[in-house]
Amino acid sequence: MPFSLTVTPEWNVIYRIKNEIKNDPLIQKQGQDFMDATMLTAIELCENALKYSDTEGQNVIQFALEIKADQLEIQVSNICADVLRLETLTSTIQQIRNGDPLELYIKRLEVLKDNPDGFSRMGLFRIGYEAEYRLAASIHESQVMVQATRKLEKV
Repeated sequence: MPFSLTVTPEWNVIYRIKNEIKNDPLIQKQGQDFMDATMLTAIELCENALKYSDTEGQNVIQFALEIKADQLEIQVSNICADVLRLETLTSTIQQIRNGDPLELYIKRLEVLKDNPDGFSRMGLFRIGYEAEYRLAASIHESQVMVQATRKLEKV
């Protein structure tokens, strides 16, 4: 059952998204591991959008979850005018798309161990490795859209 929301920059929306995923019969059919991976992915993408949006409560974050043919797709879009953040986002996603998710996950943990700065920035690496979702990003001016897709296990 696809759904979409206009997400205001409030952390409590995470709970609504989790409940929608938990109660979706098509996602339930995929099993608990798939459901957990989908929740992790949705939450990490929303948290990133909430943390890095240039909103100050004025612009919305868009969240959409849809099952298309044989895959589940999650899209989150928001405004981010900080060029450095946008470059970091696209670079990280490109690394994950082109590399070994486990190797990159471990490498990120090693960086954190050697240089802790109080920010893990593990979300995208967790999506690639733990949740096994494939990431993509597109940017138009300051509007960023991050997409995560994963094949369905039971169609």
